[in-house]
Amino acid sequence: MNTKPILAALLLAGVTATAATRPGILLDSYAAIVNGKVITVGDVLSAMPSAVERSASPSALLQSADFQTARDYLVEAELILAAFEMQGGTLPDRAIEDHINSVIFERFNNDRAAFLRALAVERLTFSEWRKQMKDQLIVQYMRRQEVGAKILITPYDLQQAYERNLADYARPEQVRLQSLILPPPDTSDSDPDSAPDPATQAEQLRDQLNSGQLAIADAPGTLADPEWFDVPSLHPDIRAAIQDQAPGTHVGPVQLGVNSYLLQLIERQAAHTLSLEEVAPDIENALRKAEFERLNHLWIDSLRAKYFVLYFTPESSE
Repeated sequence: MNTKPILAALLLAGVTATAATRPGILLDSYAAIVNGKVITVGDVLSAMPSAVERSASPSALLQSADFQTARDYLVEAELILAAFEMQGGTLPDRAIEDHINSVIFERFNNDRAAFLRALAVERLTFSEWRKQMKDQLIVQYMRRQEVGAKILITPYDLQQAYERNLADYARPEQVRLQSLILPPPDTSDSDPDSAPDPATQAEQLRDQLNSGQLAIADAPGTLADPEWFDVPSLHPDIRAAIQDQAPGTHVGPVQLGVNSYLLQLIERQAAHTLSLEEVAPDIENALRKAEFERLNHLWIDSLRAKYFVLYFTPESSE
């Protein structure tokens, strides 16, 4: 395999390769051999995100899980390409050109001059990059045929998964509250003994709100935006204040820390469990993902048994 950056993955991911100038690492040393094709350490580093590739020392990088993951990805790709070749598979030139045009459109805003500059920076010719794009398309095609097309999720599967994880779909009682932070009492230039009682003032304000004499938006204080809250997560004093109250009711004052609040209960939703119909799309996606991983693992294992694969333990030159 070419030691130049694998732009088939990099351009799609928007990652800039840095392996070509990585000090302390023998880029041409072997990372793996698949069916007679060599995957070098440089190939593996080029397939890794640059932020990861720069963040570790050479020795730590070569032993990292990220390095192993990138190498496994490249090994799998070579196995799939070998299987495609063994089957005598072909791809229409039109499919390859459409794929190339899609990459240039999505990653370079259809600016071919910018695209060609990126190739020049990575020291790749268009024909080399086109070959990588072709290989990428073959891998995608083969995965769809050998894995994706074999996934079948039935209504029974959905029902079983729903019942196994029923607790995950339980939702607690929720309330939508709007809070009014009451201003502190003004005791300046007044006799403390004759100052109005803050609690009494707050109760009078609450009664005005409940009677409709005053809108909460016009009440003195700082008005917060309405929010939904899980009732079990609320402060016990708030839970006690809104208990058995009907939507539209103003309650309080509730003292929390140094602030005093009036609260409007806007809406209330009883505790409930989401129905299968509500969560079926998420369940199906999760089942499809799990089944894809299972079938893909079995398929790749069968290819490993069919083709020669040899791993190497790369060492740094530190």
